[in-house]
Amino acid sequence: MSRRRLKKTNLFHKDINSLLYAYGDVAQPLNKTVQCLDELVSSYLVDICAEAAHVANSSSRNKIRLEDFKFVLRKDPIKLARAEELISTNALITEAKKQFNENENQNLKRYKEDEDDDDDEDDDEDDDEDSKPKEAPVTVETQESTVPVKEKKKRTKKAKVKS
Repeated sequence: MSRRRLKKTNLFHKDINSLLYAYGDVAQPLNKTVQCLDELVSSYLVDICAEAAHVANSSSRNKIRLEDFKFVLRKDPIKLARAEELISTNALITEAKKQFNENENQNLKRYKEDEDDDDDEDDDEDDDEDSKPKEAPVTVETQESTVPVKEKKKRTKKAKVKS
């Protein structure tokens, strides 16, 4: 580990508070305890990143890759296994998001195609009803997007009047 002092960043202040409480400490641990652990975590991460940069430089690369971190952690099988688990979980989440977005786009395309088809059919029926005002389409807002909702038109039978 490097012995250089890092400036007090408190990057992990909330996380360390939660971890200490989870392991049996009081809800609000002493600030000195949190600062000490924050410095330890920060210096450990800086050291791991510096070692990974050194591995990348020895391989004549300017950029650090995941393999460099794996190489640095190779002597600690528990940390290496956890890092590989997190990497695979991240890949699964990324793939799931990609599939979800593709599925959502396909559904929107299908909806738009159906709407266009319905508009073509409705144009024939609307010739008789040109005098009626048209209603605005209804939309449903979600967190991610606004999706129009189809309303079924009420079709009434016109009574034939005998004269």
